[in-house]
This record gives sequence, structure tokens and C-alpha cells, in this order.
Amino acid sequence: MERRPAEVFASTLASLGLLQKNGDKFSNSPLAEKFLSSKSPAYMGEVVRMCDEHLYNAWNFLTWSLVNNKPVDAMKGDNAEHIFDDAKKNNSIEAVQKFIHAMHATSVGPAMALARTFDFSRGKRMLDVGGGSGVYALQVAKENPQLQATVADLAPVCKVAYEYISRYGLAGRVKTLAVDFFNEELPKGYDVAFFSNVIHDYDEDKGVTLLKKAHASILDGGAVIISEWMLNDDKTGPALSALMGMNMMLGTSGGQNYSFAEISAMLAKAGFKNMERKPLAGPAELAIGYR
Repeated sequence: MERRPAEVFASTLASLGLLQKNGDKFSNSPLAEKFLSSKSPAYMGEVVRMCDEHLYNAWNFLTWSLVNNKPVDAMKGDNAEHIFDDAKKNNSIEAVQKFIHAMHATSVGPAMALARTFDFSRGKRMLDVGGGSGVYALQVAKENPQLQATVADLAPVCKVAYEYISRYGLAGRVKTLAVDFFNEELPKGYDVAFFSNVIHDYDEDKGVTLLKKAHASILDGGAVIISEWMLNDDKTGPALSALMGMNMMLGTSGGQNYSFAEISAMLAKAGFKNMERKPLAGPAELAIGYR
């Protein structure tokens, strides 16, 4: 890189707090070292890559998506329901790994919060539906030694989840289950069924369908826990939840972010009762229903 672009770029990165200057030399700031160094356990580079490859360009076609009520992939004749369907169903393990690594990076903090926010001490079995890397099941199992967990997702995703399970050293208590949850039933006999950022991928009817399957999978007295970036009940914010809803508009055929009232209504239709709302971490909140 020549001097002029190097200076312009370095100055910009420094202004954003990503570089620090000592004399005439720039180096990574502590912020960049924590989140943008692949050597850091808090590395978020996979999230940045995912946004670049899947989300950034989609916003160029916002008007088309709004006018046609379709995800941007429909412009090229793709009938996928979700912008990441190709990644999740692709036989290429590399494509699946990219997606799951990104989701894992954004979920470590909320997973730690989940283990503290809900009392899992009386439960013996947890079902993590659409669990990706299994980060939530892993963190809950880590904090609750009596608990066994199942990460249920598509077969290619389960292969990646097993890598994380092995890394955590919890292969004895956390298992994977390959399942297409719209076309197959969920396993039964669980104390808790958990969904993180799954319900917002689908319209309300499909959300209720999934929650009915969760209702059938848990024991009497058990709970379903839904983690989402919820809108307020008059749907005027918060901004991050509303913007995430726009991502769902651009990337799915029926998804959007919902309010707690809307999720509670879905839970009631699925047979749950005594709904609760609890803060989790950042914009994420929990909607909890009991069987």
C-alpha cells in the first residue's frame, strides 16, 4: 500500500478506536486486540465476514424487498426461505463452519447470561432447538453438572456443533441430534426446550408450529425459553430490535422481530401458560412459557 492510502486508512481506524499511535507507528488498540484478533477468545471477525458476505449487499435492495414482500434472494429466482439456508444445507463443511462460527461468537455472552438468569438446577434434560454450535446448551451444562443437553439442528450443523462440544470437554453430557424440525418431530422427555433467534426467522403460523412441537417435547411443569431481540408492545423500538427485523425482512420469506405480546400469543396458541419476560444480555430478552 502506498503512503497516502495507508495514512488515510490508519487515521480513520485510529479515529474509530481500532488503532493506537505511538510516535510514527500504529498498532492494534486493546479493543481491536480483543475483538478483531483471531488469537482472542472474543474474536468477532467471523461476524464481520458474515455481514459482508450475506447482509451488507442485501441492504442495497431494500426498496425491492419492501415493495415485493420477498427476501432479496428471490430476485434471482432462489426459493430459499432464509438467507442462510444454502450455508446450513450446503454439503461444504466450510460454508457451514463460517456461519456457525459467526453465530457462536455473538452468542457466548448471552449464553453465559442464560445460565445465570433461568434456574436450571432442578432440570435434568435440555433441548436446544436450532442450537447451532450448541453454545447455549454448553454453557448451561457447564454451570449445571446434573444436566444433559441435546443440540437439535440440521445434520451439517451438528457436525460443527460436535467440534465445539469436544472443545468444551462435554461430550459425555451434551449430544447432537440431526433433525429438520419442520418435517420431523422433536424428541420427547425434556425439562426445558430452548430457542435462540429461531422464532424471528419465520412467520407467526410457523412459529406456533415450532412451539407446538416444543410443547410436545417437554414434560408437564417444564418450560420453553425463547431468546429474541424483542420489540416493545407498540412496535416503535428499540432501534436494534427494529433493525434486526429489517434483516429478517431482507433475508427470509416470512421472518420479522416480534414483541413480547406477540410471542406470548404464539406460546398460548401452542398450549403454554404463565408467560414471563426477563432481560438477558444487550438487546436480547427471554420469553418463557410453562407446560
